[in-house]
Amino acid sequence: MQTIPRIKLLLLSIIFLFGVIETSLASPSDKIIRQTIERQAFDTFKIRLKNVNIAVENGYVVLYGSVNKYIQKMIYEKIAWKTEGVIEVENEIRVIPILSQTDADIERNIKNIIKTHRQFQGVKINVAVKSGAVAVRITLDHPADVFFLKNRIAEIDGVISINITAKFIT
Repeated sequence: MQTIPRIKLLLLSIIFLFGVIETSLASPSDKIIRQTIERQAFDTFKIRLKNVNIAVENGYVVLYGSVNKYIQKMIYEKIAWKTEGVIEVENEIRVIPILSQTDADIERNIKNIIKTHRQFQGVKINVAVKSGAVAVRITLDHPADVFFLKNRIAEIDGVISINITAKFIT
């Protein structure tokens, strides 16, 4: 009768061991996650050779350092989120523009984006810029327009942060 408990114990041990092995094979190590993000960043022209560091622990990623444009900060975060094994991303990258523009110039550039893109014609918009931090309140037709607008604003020299508050026409 003692052989049955031993067999059960052996089977449970094998099942547990297989589960541990399968789990470790399913998620990449922190080193692989970091290397994958670094490789993707190097392969992306807009962010190649920027002063950004990557810390990874148990799939949690922290990006830190500095870039010249807000769009570069966004690209790093997007790469991190798309990397297999990543659970959470904290983007602590600072934007330090090479070319500074006045807040009025940044605001003028944003309004030019609104004027020149068809999806923004006739929308209500309020733009405020303070020390490169952009705040936009806008009424739009489609949620995708928020992403389009944020990416265009992020390409403007001197922008260090973007906050878009959108309402949608229903």
